[in-house]
Amino acid sequence: MIRRALSVAALACAAPALAQAQPDSATLAAAERFVEVTQVVQQLEQTFVVMAPVMAQQAMAQLGSQQTTRAMFEELTKNDYARKQKLQAIFAEEFLAAMRTQMPRYKREYAREYAASFTKAELDSLNAFFGEGAGAKYIAQTPAVQTRLIAVGQRIGMEVGMVALPKAMQRAKTELDAETTK
Repeated sequence: MIRRALSVAALACAAPALAQAQPDSATLAAAERFVEVTQVVQQLEQTFVVMAPVMAQQAMAQLGSQQTTRAMFEELTKNDYARKQKLQAIFAEEFLAAMRTQMPRYKREYAREYAASFTKAELDSLNAFFGEGAGAKYIAQTPAVQTRLIAVGQRIGMEVGMVALPKAMQRAKTELDAETTK
């Protein structure tokens, strides 16, 4: 999920695509409906909620490691765990608030991209599918399924870590000690 979240953020922040022909108003309207039917805003919200703490954590690490910002960071946190946690929470809240203000823009840009990629007829077909029946159920169930899939990924990731870390530590000790004795 985090990878997906970062991918969405990277796509959202990427430079505008090469100039494309403007879709006609009917195709754009169908694309706007598609954005609504597929609940893009709700999906982005879910992604942003996951991304904001990660972005805050990265900002904290950068502030603490940059020579130009380290003193300010240390003054704010006073090397106190609780103050660091509070600062990180503030950063996450502000990142999330800033992303939320961009929702209308996300909707417009997503609609333009869909309108550039699909014909009106294709969008109408997609809207019909995702608007009712199995397609609507898919949209409705996606957040819960994604939450469960995240848990699966975390569980498998922990198991992988439990296998890989001891092997990596042993290998690192062997290889690093071999380099030191050269």
